[in-house]
Amino acid sequence: MPEYRYTRRRAARRGGGEGMTVGHAVRRCAAMPAHASVLPKKRSCATRILTFYIGKYTGMPPYCWRIEAGNDGERGMRFASTQIICFANQKGGCGKTSSAVSLAAAFAELSYKVCVIDVDPQCNASESFGVTQDLIDRERYFTLADVYLKKTKAIEVCIDLGERFGGNLSIIPAHRGLGSVGPRLEAEMQAAIANSDEHSILDADDIRTEQRVRLARSAESLRGEFDIVIIDTPPDLGFLMTTALIASDWLIIPVFPSGYDLKGLELLTRTVEKVRQRYNPKLRLAGVLLGNFDKSAKLDTQIHDMLKRKFGPALVFETTISRSVRHREATINGLTIFEHARDQLPSEQYLQLVKELIRRGQKALGGSYSPADGNGSLSEVANG
Repeated sequence: MPEYRYTRRRAARRGGGEGMTVGHAVRRCAAMPAHASVLPKKRSCATRILTFYIGKYTGMPPYCWRIEAGNDGERGMRFASTQIICFANQKGGCGKTSSAVSLAAAFAELSYKVCVIDVDPQCNASESFGVTQDLIDRERYFTLADVYLKKTKAIEVCIDLGERFGGNLSIIPAHRGLGSVGPRLEAEMQAAIANSDEHSILDADDIRTEQRVRLARSAESLRGEFDIVIIDTPPDLGFLMTTALIASDWLIIPVFPSGYDLKGLELLTRTVEKVRQRYNPKLRLAGVLLGNFDKSAKLDTQIHDMLKRKFGPALVFETTISRSVRHREATINGLTIFEHARDQLPSEQYLQLVKELIRRGQKALGGSYSPADGNGSLSEVANG
C-alpha cells in the first residue's frame, strides 16, 4: 500500500492555493502514481506532516495523521544524546505539571529540541500547550493510549507545536481514558492466558513486564530526535507512573514546603528503588525541586535545609521556584510562564534550573550529558 505525505503549510507553494483543504490533499494524493511524493526533498523535521495511507485504486481507507520526524540531520540536537526526565510524586498539588511544562518551555527557550510526554489522564500538560481532547478527536491525532494499547512508536504520536516555541517543542498528548489502560491490559493478559494453548499462568509475570516496558520501548524512537524528553506523571504510584519511571534516565521530585509533601517521599523513593532493581538500573535522581517557596518564611528555608540533609546537597536543587501569582495566571490563560511573564522572576528561575540541570548532568555522566561538539554557546549556558 503506497504511502503519500503532504505538508499543509506548503500547500500554497506547491500550487494548491491558500484555500487548499485536507480533502483536496487526499484527492491529490490518491490520483498520484505509486512513485510520486508531494514532499520537497529538503524539509524541516519540525514541519507537520499529514500522512495518508492510500489504497490501491479502490477502497481508500481512512487516513491517519501523524508527525513524522525524519533523520535528515535538520533537527539540530544540541546534546550528544537524548535525556529523558520524569517528574514524579504520588501527591497531587505539588507542582508536577507546572514544573514539567515550565522546564520544557525553558529548554525550548534556549533552543533545545524538547518533547513532552503527558502520562496524566487529567491531560493538564497537553491542555497547557493547547492540545485539548476536542482537538485530538477532531484532528484524529494519536495519543499516548496508542503507545500502550497498540504499541505505536512515540515519534509517530508526536505533535509539533510549530512556531509557538520556535519549532523546538513537541508533545505526546494524554487521553482522558489513560486511567483505564492498566486494568484493560490486565484483562487482556487474563483473557490471553485463559483462551490460549500457548500461554499458562506462569507466563503472567512475563506479559505484565512487557506491558510495563511498552512506554520505554516506544520512547526509544525519540532518542536522536530530541535533546530532552520530559514526562509528566499522574499523582499515584500505579501502572502509569511505573511505566514512566521505567522509560526515564532521570527523576525530578517536585515538592512544596509542607509536611504532607515530605511524608510521601519515603514511599516514592522505595518505589523508585524497586524500579531500578527490576527494570531500569540507569534511572538516577536528578534532584528534589522545592516549589511554592517563600524565602521570607523561616519554615520554608528550614525545609529546604532538611531536604539537603535527607537526600544530600547534591540531590536537592539549589534553585527554588518561588510562590507567584504569575504561575496561576499562566495556567488560566493557557500559556507557559515564558509566554506570560517573560524576563520576570518565575521564568528566570526555570532558566536557572536548566543551567543547574546541565551542570549536574555533566558531573554525573562525566561529560556525556554535555552539548554536542562545536556548540560552544551551550557551555556558556551551563556555566551561567
